[in-house]
Amino acid sequence: MKRGFSGGLVPLSAVARKPDRAAQAEARLEARLKRAWLLVVGPTLVHQTCLIRVHRGILLVGCWHPDIIPSLRASAETIWPQLQVRLERLWKRHFQRLEIVPCDPPQSAATPERRPERDSLAEVLNLLREQGKGGWTPKPR
Repeated sequence: MKRGFSGGLVPLSAVARKPDRAAQAEARLEARLKRAWLLVVGPTLVHQTCLIRVHRGILLVGCWHPDIIPSLRASAETIWPQLQVRLERLWKRHFQRLEIVPCDPPQSAATPERRPERDSLAEVLNLLREQGKGGWTPKPR
């Protein structure tokens, strides 16, 4: 199948025709872990970390607070055996190790949601129309 291609590269069209089952299984597991991230890391770390990727039994976890990354790495080494047993029991998959790397904060934490500018005249007109339904002012015709 790879004959004729240099460097072991496979064209994207060939990859699209034959999806990699292992990659699909990892993607499904990654999605399940992301949905249950609170259960995996607990309430303290859920707002400071995120699952970046699951690949070949390695959990790649990102943290956007560079000052706590060294302590997270140290605690990950000490609690990894217990966490590994819990993850294997919950997801029936073997995980080799946990890596903590710096990452960018999630979009919602990085920039606050920008609210559309309010049109005060439209708000006043809507208020008058609503009051008009109660008999205060007549509706425009």
